[in-house]
Amino acid sequence: LLSPAEADAMRVAGSAALVKRYFTGRDLMQTMREQYVLDTFGMDGTTLRDRHPSAYQWLFDRVKPERDLNPRESYRMQWWRHAETRSKFRAALQGQQRFIVTSRTARHRIFQFAEATSLPETKVLIVALDDAFSLGVLQSSTHVTFANQTGGWLGVGNDSTYNHSDCFEKFPFPDEDTGLTPPLRARIAQLAEQIDQH
Repeated sequence: LLSPAEADAMRVAGSAALVKRYFTGRDLMQTMREQYVLDTFGMDGTTLRDRHPSAYQWLFDRVKPERDLNPRESYRMQWWRHAETRSKFRAALQGQQRFIVTSRTARHRIFQFAEATSLPETKVLIVALDDAFSLGVLQSSTHVTFANQTGGWLGVGNDSTYNHSDCFEKFPFPDEDTGLTPPLRARIAQLAEQIDQH
């Protein structure tokens, strides 16, 4: 993790493309912390060292010692990479300015937009849709009720878990055949944008 000051230093050193906003499910549900990571996706160690020497050195000094002790061979051998590459996530978001996120486990089910330049942790579920109508449908009481019934529950507080194959893929999104009109679609999108901005 990079602090805001460390992220600024990386930008000044010419590695702005590697600096990504990082957030967790906790950040979505509470106060969003300002923290960053270096995302070296698609680079081998030599390319990283040659193109971004400051970022390489920062990772070498702070990440490599810990990764040298990691039992996973891929983490030890490719110590400069930020955990898993999540190639499906990256391909699905190609060309998008934003995407929808929710915490996999939460007491209250909240959906919101995240900027495509961010890199959420693995416990944040990503929906590769960028339109406000979809956000409005996912945030609706109908969808949240459906998700709470089809998803699981975890922990002492019985926090709901959002499983994309049950809660998202099986949800019957409204369409013209269910009475969705263009004005209603536009109104849902407008309200969703307002809620997300709030």
